[in-house]
Amino acid sequence: MGGFNKKAEAGLVAILVIIIVFLFFGWLINVSQRECRTNKDCSSESYCGSDFSCHQYPSIQKTVVQYSLLWPAVIIGMAIVAAAFIFRQPKQETRAVVEKVREPEEVTDISEPYYKSDSNIKVP
Repeated sequence: MGGFNKKAEAGLVAILVIIIVFLFFGWLINVSQRECRTNKDCSSESYCGSDFSCHQYPSIQKTVVQYSLLWPAVIIGMAIVAAAFIFRQPKQETRAVVEKVREPEEVTDISEPYYKSDSNIKVP
């Protein structure tokens, strides 16, 4: 009564073995079709990509940009000269003050004691 069917079990095992064999042969074919595994397998001008084939190194072109700084230098120079002329001229307020300056007059002595002296306090 409780026996297993030996033919059904053998069929499942055979199908499983066939699937494993096909997967193994597919992996072998995939590995054998690889052009490279590491960069050493490629030439010195190539590298091994993630698709296991050799690729040329990309050429990086460097663009050199040259700027002409003549006109900015001329503008800055003119600004410095203009600033020198502006600061060289005396201000209008300064001229008025200079004209009003006269010789100092002698002042009479108007010194008085700051505190009024009481009869109790002696002033030296």
